Amino acid sequence: MSAVVAGLDIGANSIKAVLLSRVGGGGGHVLAAEAISIEAQGGLEPALKKLSETTIFQNVTCCVCLSLEQVMLRQVNLPFRDDHKIRKTLPFELETVIPLPKAEMASDYLKQGEGRLLAAVTAKKNLHELVGIIESALAADVAVVDVSLGALAYSVMEKTAADESALLLNIGARDTEACFYEDGEIAQMRLYAFGGEILAGALARGKKMHPEQALSFLQSASHAEADEDVSQACRDFCREIRSTVEIMKLNGTLKKEISRVTLTGGAVFPLVIRELESCFSVPVEILDLAALVKTEIGLNIKEKYHPQIMNAALAAALRLVSQKRGFNFRKGEFAPRGARFDAGKGLRRAAIVALIIIFMGAANLIGGWALQAYRAGAIKKQIALIFKKNYPEAQAMVDPLQQLKTKLVAERKAFGLYGAGQGAKVVDILKEISALMPAGAGIVLTDFSCENGIVTLSGQAQNMDAVSAAKNELVKSRYFQDVDIASSSLAKDGDKVQFSMRIELK
Repeated sequence: MSAVVAGLDIGANSIKAVLLSRVGGGGGHVLAAEAISIEAQGGLEPALKKLSETTIFQNVTCCVCLSLEQVMLRQVNLPFRDDHKIRKTLPFELETVIPLPKAEMASDYLKQGEGRLLAAVTAKKNLHELVGIIESALAADVAVVDVSLGALAYSVMEKTAADESALLLNIGARDTEACFYEDGEIAQMRLYAFGGEILAGALARGKKMHPEQALSFLQSASHAEADEDVSQACRDFCREIRSTVEIMKLNGTLKKEISRVTLTGGAVFPLVIRELESCFSVPVEILDLAALVKTEIGLNIKEKYHPQIMNAALAAALRLVSQKRGFNFRKGEFAPRGARFDAGKGLRRAAIVALIIIFMGAANLIGGWALQAYRAGAIKKQIALIFKKNYPEAQAMVDPLQQLKTKLVAERKAFGLYGAGQGAKVVDILKEISALMPAGAGIVLTDFSCENGIVTLSGQAQNMDAVSAAKNELVKSRYFQDVDIASSSLAKDGDKVQFSMRIELK
């Protein structure tokens, strides 16, 4: 949905248009508002072309709202609530109560309680022509075609008590639209032959004045100043509405007394308000939808934005922005072009989606490989550091695990607590040799090895007597089976004797 949408309220006499921009979570911002007389422009199409001169209304998504004069409303009872079944059955049910063949009907419905539906019907031919004219004149995308009073009622209901029974009146020049709603649902809508021009005509005849003067008089006159004919017309209108309410209560469409009356339209006169308050014994509210839903009005259009005239057009725009409930004749064969299935577009979209999926998969694969390569490099660096620290004399790192295992085995043989025979350990043997060497003999050991049950010692002594004494002492060890002097010789300096011993472990 576009961020800027248009609402068109198309009545019998005029077009009201509002351009709305969404702003955050509020009701939005009204950028433009126009009211154009259809009669003055010579028809609907010229009036729309006149609207298109305000270029800001071109190439936008819009909701078009029809007056009750352009639709037929019927209540239908069906024993099921499934939408698919309703849409298949409803045309046959309506054919018996609508003066149109079902093939020529465009319909939609609102669900009510206890299996009831409120169905709205308009002629397919008229709907097709209307959408074509609007899309041609404004180059617009007509997304929704609703009933103006229904769109307005749902906007009001969202801001009022959910459990009340209320009446919304849109008083126009020649007729008045009435919406009865209860418990958050539209119960019924009716059209009455009552309006500003009818009252102005009665006043002009009674007071012998021009109709325009009569209209100005009605906009400010109190109940006491009104002509008796005008007052009687207002009372007759109120009684007619009261009769409608009583009938709806009898057939179960309404269950409670009217507790709220809201007025909008171009003929909201003080004397009409007074008669309605007297009829229903409740205060009458004048609707300003922009204020109710916290919609800002642009400073440049505040002077020509009249809430009572523009309320329905604003409700149409809000219908798109907030996806409110309501009728929508733009379904089936009248669905917006963008909503219909186009095989070529479908294939192109499928190809684009497939390419996106392939691209994302390749990116994921490459990204995963790069991450694994990075981690593998980091691990290799850590292994190299550990290898260098523990085996610094190695010429090269080929198989670090096997190289370190080999080095560990060698070091265990030389220095570790490694078996040397009959449970003896190298550390025990070294301790034994250290304990048995004769004190004061001046023997210094320079080499030691222990492998396969044989210990070899090399060192220096002061003389051969000291070597022989060391041998005799070592023979006493509980670990040694035999001790032999393998070799002996004078050292290079001639003062000491170099020797080696071979010790066989038990």
